[in-house]
Amino acid sequence: MGPNQAPLFPIRILKITLWFTVFFYLFFLIFNTSFTIMGVDVGDFLKQYLGAFFGVYLSTTVKVFSVFLFLHLSLFSLIHLTYHFLKRSDVPWYELSAWVILIESLALCHSMVSFPQIYGEFFFFRYPSFAPFLYFLTDHTSPGYFSFVLGFLIFGFVLILFRQIYFHKNKESFFSLVHVLVLGLIHTSGQYMIGILYFAILFWQGKHYQRIHVKSYGLIVFLLFFIYLVPGLWNQIEALTHSKEKGKPPVFIIAADSLRYDKIAHKLNGQSITPNIDLFAKDSYVFHDHHTTIPRTFPSWADLLTGKYAMSHKVRDMFPSPEEKQRIGSSAFLTIQQRLKEIGYRSYAIGSFAADIFPRANFGFDEVLAPNFNARIMTVQRTAESQLFLLPFLTGSWFSGGMYLEEMDGLSTWGDGRRIIDRFRSILKREGDDAFSVTYFSSVIHFPYTPAYPYYKTFTNPNYYGKYKYLKFVDPTNSTVPNEEETKQIRGLFDSAVYAFDAEFGDIISDLKEKGIYDEAIIILTADHGEALYEDVHGQGHGEHLRGEAVTRVPLMIKFPNSASLKKPNHEFFGITSSVDIYPTLMEFFGISTKQNYPGQSLLPILGNTNWTEDRLVYAETGIWFSDAGDHFFQKQRIPYPNILSLHQVIPEEDYQIMITDPIYRETIAFSKHRSVQNSDFKLIYIPTRQGVLFELYDRKKDPLNQKNLYPNHPMAAKMKDALYKTVIQWEEATLAGEYLIPSSLTEINENE
Repeated sequence: MGPNQAPLFPIRILKITLWFTVFFYLFFLIFNTSFTIMGVDVGDFLKQYLGAFFGVYLSTTVKVFSVFLFLHLSLFSLIHLTYHFLKRSDVPWYELSAWVILIESLALCHSMVSFPQIYGEFFFFRYPSFAPFLYFLTDHTSPGYFSFVLGFLIFGFVLILFRQIYFHKNKESFFSLVHVLVLGLIHTSGQYMIGILYFAILFWQGKHYQRIHVKSYGLIVFLLFFIYLVPGLWNQIEALTHSKEKGKPPVFIIAADSLRYDKIAHKLNGQSITPNIDLFAKDSYVFHDHHTTIPRTFPSWADLLTGKYAMSHKVRDMFPSPEEKQRIGSSAFLTIQQRLKEIGYRSYAIGSFAADIFPRANFGFDEVLAPNFNARIMTVQRTAESQLFLLPFLTGSWFSGGMYLEEMDGLSTWGDGRRIIDRFRSILKREGDDAFSVTYFSSVIHFPYTPAYPYYKTFTNPNYYGKYKYLKFVDPTNSTVPNEEETKQIRGLFDSAVYAFDAEFGDIISDLKEKGIYDEAIIILTADHGEALYEDVHGQGHGEHLRGEAVTRVPLMIKFPNSASLKKPNHEFFGITSSVDIYPTLMEFFGISTKQNYPGQSLLPILGNTNWTEDRLVYAETGIWFSDAGDHFFQKQRIPYPNILSLHQVIPEEDYQIMITDPIYRETIAFSKHRSVQNSDFKLIYIPTRQGVLFELYDRKKDPLNQKNLYPNHPMAAKMKDALYKTVIQWEEATLAGEYLIPSSLTEINENE
């Protein structure tokens, strides 16, 4: 074959690919686009910003279409090459297209079995008549079936390619090998724009491949294989550049969103749903009555990492204003990570979708390997979710990938912990024996409860076929209680998600032991909040109320280094503790002086004890109410304000973050919060309403569901009410108007408190 032969990648293939991509992109956009997110219609919300965000929508469309185009260029070029080596160059367009549709359909089936939750809206809201097909796939197949068929197809292509190389050893075959390696490299790295540029050059100048010497092809192949190895080599090289701080234990704060205390060692069918955590508990101090300060993710983490209450640092909900979020990490609210940096530590944050809070404030991490959250990212996600043939590649459910659109990392229905475990392992390789800390935050337990295959089958009813088979759709306006079968299924999903997180945790512990890190590490296992699962009138979710034990009571286990001489005969503590205790505990362990006062207490002095010597009270408050509709009990007990779609603003200057910036709304939200103090025996809840302040007092041990209000006749009522007021006045500089607590405004707060 001479240099004047027909190119391996004729323009005809480009034209077929373009038409194919445009057709399916528009097809899915028209028939699989919805303005409903988890049952909530956001059409009006999008209309508000259609003009202002036209550029965002346009760039999103270009981005998603470009990924689709690159993937189709790759598939069509590989199929065309196969036919070319089989001496069939003029293959009809429909035959080539049929192969691409077959491959993408198999990949889609693989993805639907692996992550059926991602396709929940399609099958349960848009086209419920197709749901039996999804049931069939998840009931009677496994991802392995489709992996085998797809692997067989790829193996066939690779066999044909190597046959060509073996028998001919010409420039054409070596050029094809280079092409496959380049596509694989682009696919695994997600650099689709480089891929499109590569194809543009290929279609323009590809016919000149004969001018490259065979030895040059050998060098190119060698370089490509080297590039494949670069990520692992780079981790080793980077580890050499870090300053070595020997003798300082690595610190791991491992948390799962919504993990309830009562799920630890909970048994179903005779087996614990947390076997790995149960083993870890034997090496740890276990704090059995531990509580979060606020059952919403952003403020809960802000409290834990600063050691201060949300009412002090002012990040009190998921949508803080620029002025509020900038307080995190300031001199008045230094974080654990910032204090550890003072003694030579590097800090990392790793997490899935709920970890999007970490890039949104200055928590002091040197590197954040977690998704972000803003209106632009939501737009990319909604656009990409409509493209069914694209989703398997965006989520990397089959044959690597998953790096094309970083925005997909924050997809709430993608409950696969494997990808963040890989990031954790890369940190371990990079850091070696350095002084470092990792905050690992898993979201698999957060609603909509989306454990990947096979976990979503673990504790659910295989004979249940309804809209909660794979996930619990969230609609904050809906106060209807599911029937008994549905409630059991939802709780089964939650337990399956807990089991999936336990497997993640088991992998983390195994990696630490394998690296020889475990024995001398500080490992803290906890959660940002719990979850109500239709106990009594409590509904499902978190942050809306403080009744019961489910929403604030979370696990806390701390393993200290073996060399720290902190081993005590008794490692179980039953006194009440708070998430703000973690900060002073670590400061005391490392001998880091703190000039400020903190509401929490170090737990080091009570190690080996079973309870406090004096009565202790801990504080908690509700989050923001997302909706002002529904017949929930807390909707009848609150000062009303508009729903989140009316409260929020999208701030382009803050990377299109969703914020509540109106000071009147912010002060109303703070004023309206329910608050509580509790000790080991009783809980008092403060509930401001338009008609006056209500108080509820419950016996935690005799009445864990908080059904019988003991206020005001119980002897503890006055004492706990006084303690609540003193706590809020001290840490919020609040004032009293009758029985109402009046929060101090942001402008009145002294930054040097």
